[in-house]
Amino acid sequence: MEGRDLRVGILTSFYPEIHGGAEVSLGVLLDGLSKLSLDPIVLTPSRRMSNVNGSIVKVGHLGRTPKIVRLSGFPGLNSIFARSISKSLKEHKIDLLHVNDTYALRAAARAVTHSKIPLVLSFHNNLNVPNASYSIPFPLSSWLDSRDKGVLEAARECSFTIATSNYIAQRLIEAGLSPALVKPIYIGGAISLQDKPAHPSEHSTMRVLCVGTMQYHKGFQNVAIAAKKLREDSVPVEVVFVGVGPYLRRLRSLVAGLGLGDQIRLAGHVNWKELERLYDWCDMVVVPTITPEPFGRVAVEAMSRGRAVIGTKSGGLTEIIDDGATGFLVPPGDPSAIAERILTFRNQSHLLTEMGERALQKCRVVFDQRMIASQVLDVYRSLASNSRGAIAKT
Repeated sequence: MEGRDLRVGILTSFYPEIHGGAEVSLGVLLDGLSKLSLDPIVLTPSRRMSNVNGSIVKVGHLGRTPKIVRLSGFPGLNSIFARSISKSLKEHKIDLLHVNDTYALRAAARAVTHSKIPLVLSFHNNLNVPNASYSIPFPLSSWLDSRDKGVLEAARECSFTIATSNYIAQRLIEAGLSPALVKPIYIGGAISLQDKPAHPSEHSTMRVLCVGTMQYHKGFQNVAIAAKKLREDSVPVEVVFVGVGPYLRRLRSLVAGLGLGDQIRLAGHVNWKELERLYDWCDMVVVPTITPEPFGRVAVEAMSRGRAVIGTKSGGLTEIIDDGATGFLVPPGDPSAIAERILTFRNQSHLLTEMGERALQKCRVVFDQRMIASQVLDVYRSLASNSRGAIAKT
């Protein structure tokens, strides 16, 4: 079945309302699929749909439901949402449903049991990591652990699962999913390389950028402590933290307590144009996550702007960063190691250019938007073909 003849629905819980890694990646994937003559219909309960390209259909009336309730996946909501999804699948004659996040998975699994169409899952989350590790308080963390078990059960019923990294693919297989039905595709790292990255300008300080949700497990505090160590060693550093989240207030207090208010700026949320400018402003990007990253899109974004990356040696980051070639890998939760690698770049400034060039080249080869969209389209075509064949035999 050709892409243009295939009617694909992509179900997402928060796009375009929220701009997390999975949602940003979805936008890039949609653009890539469009270039391959496939324009999926995006199904979403999101309220905010302005200034978004493509076909977007609002599903149900959950848009006004608080995000934390949708994240928690209460059983009653799943039943209501499943009915709305099923109705949309019929109305738009969807041949295949692709679920972009696990929060909508159980509702989607119920919906497709009636339509008997293939169900594809993008797995962007970590798994078998207690939610308490993310500083989520009890009893909510316990509830979310239970929800995650239900998600894995639903994932086992999917026609196919696209894992966002080899790390996640292996974890899913260890959790009981069939190896034949799990494929790692860097769907979270698809990048459209357009503008030529700016070369780092010459300046007396080391410019460091960190981007992400302000949560304790993201490790921003370790970069702040590293900056303090460097200051004590008379190494001038400028740091910008981009992002918002529940840890923001404590992080601001930490920065003030360390006496680094003149060196560390908390920029909050910024739009893509400003973020792109910051990638070009910095010498390097640090991704200091304490818990394993399922993937690590920030690292790929930085590399696409020709920047070397310092990241923690765990999870998907080990697939993105080639230690000593496109950046450095450091132990999680180790401010001294971060400081040491920043100092390496200061003492051997040529590494910034050399590693940045290799990082950009890796993006062109490994994270190219069109290549990743083609891999996803191949999954769609294979499942749709098998589904049509099965229907013809009945």
